Amino acid sequence: MTTLYDTALKATTDDAVKDLKDEALAQQVARIFLSKSCPQFLRALDKDASPSSTDRLIKAGRNILATIKYVQTNTTDNLDDESRQERADAAMSLLVDECSTLANILTGQETRRVPTVRYGKTELQMPLVTLGCMRFQQSWNRGGAEPISKIDQVEPECQDNLVQILKHGISMGVTHIETAKGYGCSELQLGVALQQLFQEKFVKREDLIIQTKGGVAASMTVESYKKQILTQMQTLKVKYLDLFSVHGLNSEEEFKYLFDNVPERGNLIDALKDLQKEEKIRHIGFSTHARADLIRRAIETDAFAYVNLHHHFIGSYTASGDSEGMNNGHHGNYANVELARKHDMGVFIISPYDKGGRLYAPSVKLRELTLPEFEPMEFGSLWLWQYHLHQDTQTSGPMTHTQTIGAARPSDLDQPILASLKTLENNDALVDKIKRVNEKLQRRMETALPGGAKWAQTWHVGLPNWYDAKYGTQHGNLVWLYNLIHAYGMLDFAKDRYSPVGPRLEKWDYSKSKEENVAQFLPGFNWMPGVGASPEKDYTDDFANCPEENRQQLKEAVAFVHKYCRPVNKDEEPPENLDIPYEWETSYDMRPWTAFPER
Repeated sequence: MTTLYDTALKATTDDAVKDLKDEALAQQVARIFLSKSCPQFLRALDKDASPSSTDRLIKAGRNILATIKYVQTNTTDNLDDESRQERADAAMSLLVDECSTLANILTGQETRRVPTVRYGKTELQMPLVTLGCMRFQQSWNRGGAEPISKIDQVEPECQDNLVQILKHGISMGVTHIETAKGYGCSELQLGVALQQLFQEKFVKREDLIIQTKGGVAASMTVESYKKQILTQMQTLKVKYLDLFSVHGLNSEEEFKYLFDNVPERGNLIDALKDLQKEEKIRHIGFSTHARADLIRRAIETDAFAYVNLHHHFIGSYTASGDSEGMNNGHHGNYANVELARKHDMGVFIISPYDKGGRLYAPSVKLRELTLPEFEPMEFGSLWLWQYHLHQDTQTSGPMTHTQTIGAARPSDLDQPILASLKTLENNDALVDKIKRVNEKLQRRMETALPGGAKWAQTWHVGLPNWYDAKYGTQHGNLVWLYNLIHAYGMLDFAKDRYSPVGPRLEKWDYSKSKEENVAQFLPGFNWMPGVGASPEKDYTDDFANCPEENRQQLKEAVAFVHKYCRPVNKDEEPPENLDIPYEWETSYDMRPWTAFPER
């Protein structure tokens, strides 16, 4: 009997692919494989003929090529060849199912839409998937180039791509659109695009949930903050905002600007309350990369109806590296997610596929652990949406409500939309699969690191982060990354997360106070705080409150992350003797494009 894996293998050895490389190879392999396994998908792509059709073929081809390489490469997963091929066949089956559903979406035969849930006290019906608008605009308006302030400065290709993203998302029920003043010309382009869709009668304003964000600063008054927000609304060409977020409530200073009643400024939260009374803003929230205790205090003010924060199956150390202990097996923001639910707040998860694990380009090991049940992107989404079903929680409804997808092309919405549709299927079977993957991940974490289960449960105990560490070292984040590399092979993710903090070592002046050093890195420091680990420093004092049996491994962990993850300058020799197992390599990359602001 010919399996899907056999069909995939034949596609990679076909004469038509012999001399092809990279994207051309991926497209041709996908065409050969899908001509046998899902021809309706090819017909739908050929009829569509948009750039996203090419994207989708490349994604499918990269998936196939990665699976073949996995079977043919010796790894340390202890699986025999037959078991490895069975896992590969399961991956091919997931791909065919995905392509079949996408074919139905592209041809209009799919009638299901992204499910919605009650978004806490806002009472909005929030889709599980949010369209994040920080990767489809033409420019971040940073770095010295001429800022884009008028729509005629925008390339037609970029604006058309933005409109197509909106149309694809909205047509599938992604009706929550979220942007920010800080996203370059995103508000400008979005405002023009929305007016186009309203005029075309593609969608009505009242059928969308439009959200933007704006930060606070020491120079602001209540009136100037109001003026800024009204200007943002003018740019977006809307008469009201469904949701407005304080953008990046990350520091004690920003908390004080909102609530500490400075006479010459007033409480900036009053600007939002005034606009709410004037029916310009319907619901007030905040987004945050802050320390766990600051997020808790912001929630407890009861000034907000919802919160945008980080919380992922790999942990909540993405931004602050912070933890208030272990809660239900999780660190960091888990307690804040529970607290927000107790306050009946909407819970919006930031960056589930990027800062939640770089799931669009997973490591070989992470993908191996989520298969045969799911691809990593699918698992990451379902873990969040179904948490109250696959874990023992005291909540009757979902712990989180929506997660944002920063789409650069329409095809970027495919995987999250498809994952959301799975929540409409047999829930018991789905939950059982999530539990199986959870168990595999937990076992791997307990067996892949020295110290085993005890280390997995105690590594964070007494571990300081930058605000308590002698040299501002972000120990919690670094040790977390050490664990993820060894357990799940997530080296490229760790490099991404270390890249903001590692280079600060070069500018850190040890003759100055921590506060003086931090000042030179503001405001970016508040978004990704802390400093990397210097091989020249002794961190013994930082680990004084950690279990004695952990201290040596903690020293080794922070040194390891610096060695393997530090950015290497162009004129610097790369570090030698770095052992990079195949399991730590990227399996595939679901980004067959360069986003406009990155060009």
